[in-house]
Amino acid sequence: MLNSIAVNREPVLLGDIPALADGSDRTVLVLRHSIRESLRAGSVDPDLTPEGEELARRGGRLLSGLGDDILFAASPRIRTRRTAECMMEGGGFPRREVRDCPELGDLTIFSRPVDFEAMLRTRNTENVMREYYSTGRAEGLKDMKPFAAELLTYLTRTPFPASRTVIISHDVLAMSILSALGVRSFSVDDWCGYLHGVLLTRGPGGVWTAAYAVPDYDAGKKHRLFV
Repeated sequence: MLNSIAVNREPVLLGDIPALADGSDRTVLVLRHSIRESLRAGSVDPDLTPEGEELARRGGRLLSGLGDDILFAASPRIRTRRTAECMMEGGGFPRREVRDCPELGDLTIFSRPVDFEAMLRTRNTENVMREYYSTGRAEGLKDMKPFAAELLTYLTRTPFPASRTVIISHDVLAMSILSALGVRSFSVDDWCGYLHGVLLTRGPGGVWTAAYAVPDYDAGKKHRLFV
């Protein structure tokens, strides 16, 4: 699967995606959720902050040219669903229900989903992610390349009921795809930011192209992630 995806290594602005979608018969955009409340407050499923809601609305406005033949989906977390709702609101998209997308949930990277809460309890997130980003492997996580291939198979072969699909997911999923394909390399000091993600477009001959989608050209901007 990884070898069948063409690669565009130049970051693509969210505002440029509608024009790119016009030249493709299928467009799938996977974005990290917007700014959330702190995980250290005790919840594994925090909501967006007010700043995060406004950032999501601005992201929706940048994508407003995608038109009405669009599906918004999200992993089963409050922060992802709320991001999708705010983007629909900001972009003036038809108010349809956000499709549940557990295939792109934050637990899918774990060999055993119960390991997620264990990692949070031990406050070992940064050490685990540092190892995963640098080697593509970490105890309890799926190896990066087969995991990315699994995600890409789902994204390119699922018959989504719209020509444009926007899925709100999580940083490590977007990072795994982009890193495994060689679109961009990341470290824990240069993490996939909020509303950053993967743009997949299908062109002539059914060939898919992957690019790094960003709200602006400050693609390396890091937010406070381990909070």
